[in-house]
Amino acid sequence: LQAVVELVTNKTARALEIIATQLSQTRAAVYQHRLALDYLLASEGGLCGKF
Repeated sequence: LQAVVELVTNKTARALEIIATQLSQTRAAVYQHRLALDYLLASEGGLCGKF
């Protein structure tokens, strides 16, 4: 039983590490897209100028 609990714990920890890495990458991509969108819309008065 202890071996099973340890196995599940290790796999869960690894899965959480992968999720954290993916979240970090997603956060970086969202930030880059926001910067690009701000740049593209700046010449048109920004996002507020579109509505």
